[in-house]
Amino acid sequence: MHFHLPKPLHGWREFIGEVGIIVLGVLIALGAEQVIDNLHWRNEVKQTRQALDAELGHNFAAFDYRIAIRPCAQERLNEFQEIIDRERRGERVRLKRDFFSPITEALRFAVWDAASGDAKSRMPLKVKLQYAMLYDIFQSYEKFREVDGRYWGQLEDLDFDHGLTPEETRNAMIAMKRLRRVDALLPGYSSLLKLYSGPLHVRPVDDLDESSSKMMAKDRASFCSRLI
Repeated sequence: MHFHLPKPLHGWREFIGEVGIIVLGVLIALGAEQVIDNLHWRNEVKQTRQALDAELGHNFAAFDYRIAIRPCAQERLNEFQEIIDRERRGERVRLKRDFFSPITEALRFAVWDAASGDAKSRMPLKVKLQYAMLYDIFQSYEKFREVDGRYWGQLEDLDFDHGLTPEETRNAMIAMKRLRRVDALLPGYSSLLKLYSGPLHVRPVDDLDESSSKMMAKDRASFCSRLI
């Protein structure tokens, strides 16, 4: 028994040509879809990186402010040590004005936490790791910033004008020791941030928001002037 395939209406040559056109059309459509998809994700990655750079720029500006007042913080601790030493010798030291702990700007992590996994996954591995390292460094620094603020707050609560009790003196010395430890770690953070921000060309924002900038400028002037 023999089977005969039906012949195309206009011959095999024309049939193959029509099939080829269909296949070519499908391939073009798939290729166009792939191009559109690539353009979409390229734009998504670009926008994600711009948002990350802006968030990191804020964090760098906040960190740079803390670095800028570092000499004032060291001088303030020396001044508190002088007050304690003089009181131990029986002198009563009165402050020129009330002491307030320095204001520091909180760091931001919302963009990194909210960025889609697909956008992150489509970044070059080296770039993604550099971003991740910067955020790890800032998250670690944020913990030290909170410690820094807590111990400055403890010193702010002391009533130097009426003399310190032995317990207050002891607590002040502990707070000062912890603050000096935090201060000693700041150059290490600065070096690491410069190392990982360089390839990404991330820079501090020119300024924090206007209200924060005015408040911090006033705070810096107060924090950097002597108390005695």
